[in-house]
Amino acid sequence: MLRGIFNKIPQSNSTLLRQAKEGDNETALEALERLREKGGTKDGSLQGADLANANLQNVRLARANMSAINLREANLSGAYFGATNLQAANLEGVKLQNANLCDGLLVQANLIGADLSSAHLAAVKLRGAKLCGANLYGANLWGAHLQGTDLTGANLTEANLDAARFDPQTILPDGTPWSEESDLARFTDMSHPTYWRG
Repeated sequence: MLRGIFNKIPQSNSTLLRQAKEGDNETALEALERLREKGGTKDGSLQGADLANANLQNVRLARANMSAINLREANLSGAYFGATNLQAANLEGVKLQNANLCDGLLVQANLIGADLSSAHLAAVKLRGAKLCGANLYGANLWGAHLQGTDLTGANLTEANLDAARFDPQTILPDGTPWSEESDLARFTDMSHPTYWRG
């Protein structure tokens, strides 16, 4: 009852972001939904925001501007980020398993220069995403959908690519297209005789 009354009180974007960072999953999702309704997901309010360790499981933030956001160690499993701008975002250790970063349209998620080191990306949908120069060191990409993804210059050292899905439109870190003959170990295994260092 009281929660419903408080929800009618206008809140600043900074207050909503604090609730998203510090609240439980229900509170966090509600705060971000209110921010979205106010236009705060597209006006730059999320740029450089600190949502480290936030519990944002199943959040829906399609086409949001989240460049340089800090989501380190956040729980984003099951999230939907279709066509979202996450350029230069800190996603170190983030939980993004079963998340969807595709919207089925021409504009795809922008993760250029993002830090996804040690991120949990099992079964994540990254079709067509731009991961140029991204840091995926030690990331778990088991079963990830990487069809059409641009990995030019990305760091895949010690990344787990088991069961990951590629297609000829996938661009590998050295700028070459993926094929069934591609030796992915040269990007992940530092002991590989032709290890690619970028």
